[in-house]
Amino acid sequence: MIRRKINFSVSGVKHYENEYYKNSSSSFAALSVTGGSCCLGCAHCNGTILQSMHDVSGMEKFISRIDKLSDSGCTGVLVSGGSDLNGAVPLLPYIDGIARAKQRGLKVVVHTGLVDRETAYTLKSANVDQVLLDLIGSDKTIQDVYGIQKKTEDFLKSMGYCKDAGLCLAPHLVIGLDFGRIEGEYHAIDMARNAGVENFVLVVLSPKRGTKMQNVLPPPLDNVLKVFSYAANTLGDTNISLGCARPFEYSIDLEKAAIDLGFSAIAYPHGETIEYAKQLGVSFSFLEECCCLCK
Repeated sequence: MIRRKINFSVSGVKHYENEYYKNSSSSFAALSVTGGSCCLGCAHCNGTILQSMHDVSGMEKFISRIDKLSDSGCTGVLVSGGSDLNGAVPLLPYIDGIARAKQRGLKVVVHTGLVDRETAYTLKSANVDQVLLDLIGSDKTIQDVYGIQKKTEDFLKSMGYCKDAGLCLAPHLVIGLDFGRIEGEYHAIDMARNAGVENFVLVVLSPKRGTKMQNVLPPPLDNVLKVFSYAANTLGDTNISLGCARPFEYSIDLEKAAIDLGFSAIAYPHGETIEYAKQLGVSFSFLEECCCLCK
């Protein structure tokens, strides 16, 4: 069902400019508490995503970066980093820095990886705005792509700890994560529904150079659209967003489908998609923050 309004997420993490809007590079920033390092080297990423983030490994660098960003007019940050061998981003040593960001008036979104109870409650004490967690619905995918001996139940437990702590959750589902195959995506959506998440972000595998998947084809468009439809029909009133990671070759098709299915937000929409929204009478707003915050 088409919504009468949709948000277009255009955070400053990525340059965005067309006839409708131009974002500011200083509006939102991505920080990595491990710099460019990740212990896992997952098949789809191999740490490549970390290279574009600000290196805040070490509390002194973290605090300094927060202060500089705040002074320059930044309104929010994504705090992320590489995972340890248990699939968790080492955030606890940086809780004081996260709290500092909140004290400076920034919105703080935290990408956690797997979460234990202590981390969930500590993040709540730091008053983070939202927790991002990559959700995987297949034990096979966890082992083949992440290379860790974890199960889908571990991701369900992580969501449970976050909910118990009173955190706002925005799980991310990478469609085609299993080397371009659909493997566990529907189960992951069911897990999100059972956990009662407030927000849900869909992205699609976009194979990157320097990874084990660099020659893998993205999942077929029809298969992706089926997952989109299932998510829209299953998650009810949950805010569903189309995130920034998606194959260029059919990105516009995905964006139009997101409008047709009533998604709440689209990251970095193509101009043709904006025209499509106008033709349907869907009003829109541009927000310079992560799509998971756009409701």
